[in-house]
Amino acid sequence: MAILSKIRDRSGILIIVIGLAMFSFVVSPKDIIDFFSNKNSDVVGSVNGKEITYKEYATKVETTKAQSRNANYGAMTIENTVWNQLVNEKVYETKLEEAGVVVGEGEIWEAIISNNEIKNSPQFKDASGAFNEDKLKEYVANLQTDSSKESKARLEGWINYEKAIKKNLLIQAYNNLVKVGVNVSENEAVNDYILENSKVSADYVYLPFSSIKNTDVKVTEDEVADYIDDNKEQFQTEATRNLKIVKFSFKASKEDEEAIKQELEGLLQDKEEYNKITKSTELVQGLQNTENIKEFVEEVGTDLPLIDKFQKESELPTVIKEDVKNSSVGSIVGPYKFSKYYKISKLLDVKKLPDSVKASHILISYAGARGAQQNTTRTSEDAKKLADSILKVVTKNTRKFGELAENYSSDPGSAAKKGDLGWFTYNSMVPAFRDFCFENTKGAKGVVKTTFGYHIITIENQKDFNDAYKLATISRKVEASEATENKIFEQAETFANSLRKGQDLETLAKEKGYAVSPANGLKALDAYVSVIGENRSVVRWAFNEETSIKDIKRFDLDEKGYAVVALAGKQKKGTMSPSTAFSTVEPILIKQKKAELLKAKMNADNLEAIAKENKVTVQNFKDVRLSAALIPGVGIEHGVVGAAYVTSQNKVIKNIVGEKGVFAVKTKATVNTTKEEAKVKLSEVSNQLKSSVSRSLATALKEDVEIEDYRASRY
Repeated sequence: MAILSKIRDRSGILIIVIGLAMFSFVVSPKDIIDFFSNKNSDVVGSVNGKEITYKEYATKVETTKAQSRNANYGAMTIENTVWNQLVNEKVYETKLEEAGVVVGEGEIWEAIISNNEIKNSPQFKDASGAFNEDKLKEYVANLQTDSSKESKARLEGWINYEKAIKKNLLIQAYNNLVKVGVNVSENEAVNDYILENSKVSADYVYLPFSSIKNTDVKVTEDEVADYIDDNKEQFQTEATRNLKIVKFSFKASKEDEEAIKQELEGLLQDKEEYNKITKSTELVQGLQNTENIKEFVEEVGTDLPLIDKFQKESELPTVIKEDVKNSSVGSIVGPYKFSKYYKISKLLDVKKLPDSVKASHILISYAGARGAQQNTTRTSEDAKKLADSILKVVTKNTRKFGELAENYSSDPGSAAKKGDLGWFTYNSMVPAFRDFCFENTKGAKGVVKTTFGYHIITIENQKDFNDAYKLATISRKVEASEATENKIFEQAETFANSLRKGQDLETLAKEKGYAVSPANGLKALDAYVSVIGENRSVVRWAFNEETSIKDIKRFDLDEKGYAVVALAGKQKKGTMSPSTAFSTVEPILIKQKKAELLKAKMNADNLEAIAKENKVTVQNFKDVRLSAALIPGVGIEHGVVGAAYVTSQNKVIKNIVGEKGVFAVKTKATVNTTKEEAKVKLSEVSNQLKSSVSRSLATALKEDVEIEDYRASRY
């Protein structure tokens, strides 16, 4: 990190001391009140007045994170999931109270003993293997009387389990009440059946919206404002912010790359160094002449670990493949750039190795070895002695290998096959096992130790021999030097200061050759910010009440660089402003204006004349269902297909505004259904509707309650 950046942003104790000394001057009274108020300290939200405390929210977040620590979730994913769960719980609590739904202790117990996890637990089964309810009751009673720490923890877990069961029963009861009240009328069933089974065939002329350029149709902000006024319910929004961002990334300069190459080249040759201990000058071997590669690499360091194995030609870096193939053992290749690293390689060995090997083994495990059974008591020394003795036997008499594998091997899979592992490739086995099988010849036998234990190995066969290469490669990541980082910091800070003095961001960025990236529609709990990526500090700054339009701030992006951010727009919660909604409304109004222009081109009374006038062809669709409304080559056009269905045969209807353009249609044929056919489907349609209601019930209930979310001040 740049020195100046450290001084300004990361001065640890110094910042704390200065910060505490100046606290009363810097922090506004409002901030102090907010910090100690319930809104920011004890409560993170509420549902119809039912509070969601910070403790219950944070505890559940941490528990969920612990349970899914290996999952690759994005920022705020778990926090938002937990929030939605808690909100749903509070919503149901409110609705259950209103409905007067209760669940008795007997119902809870019945649900518990019906649970498969409980019924199948060996702990609660009798001698015959059947579930015993009395054993479960005894278990719960013992938890309540045992005062040990472990028992108290189990009791708390049991109580939480009972609460979860009760909560689920209450929700099921409420959902069932709603289902009972959901019915579908005969007319609804008829309409649904007609949409699904009625079909229409027609000829048509299609004038696509794309035939008129967007630049030929102008939309003003006043027109957008009028559209919003007429459709306010469609343009309700949470509070949002728009940002303009100029990112200054740490990127290695040409000088940095040249310095990395020179540093690698300096590792090649022997050099004299002064030894402070012996007080004499010593000759230190370089990569070219060193005989102990591992020790040398440990001393000079590498940003990527050594690949301690032979590599096939296809595995070699493409930029040095030919050089390696044409080099002799001991030769140096590089420095060369591959991916994000500069590397230098020494060719240690070249061998003809098989692509595949067929081998058998007998595994002698010991206590502590990987995969060893818990009851294994054999020590490593005893395992080695046994393996050596077995090797002596099979060396004298190969035919005994299978019998010994069946009787002694700790690998049940291969033991059942008399030790046979079949054919396997180079990268299939752990290193020591692999090296023995591929670097020795057919018929070789030996003992090899791995993390699994001692293996008595016999090589049955080998095939497909090719050259393989062993390289020792030292890598240096290509990254900016401290001098370059300081230069980038100065560029970012100079740019930010110029903006603070009133210069226009777009104009100055263009002059300097910097890219400006927008981040529009940010919400208070968003985590990702355009080109910056995950950065909650930027979002919090944008939503700070004291941050005004055109305010500028430079943000430290840790090891990635800096970002200069300008607040470009604010949108309060409620109806969108014309400027905020412009990008959404403009395409709608453009489509409407294009539709009027295209309608004016449909002057003739028949399809052929309309087509000729517009230099297009008459097309057709056949047996298109009303529910699908898919016109081949055009797309889904419900309005067009519906109009064709209700129009008399051979009658031309013009100026139908569809999704993709304006249509003129002449109906050729329809496939109709009767009410009698539809009535048969009444029960089926009703069940489908009830199922749909159950899936969307939680979302629908949220619309009927007041939800307050204060998390943005904490996360």
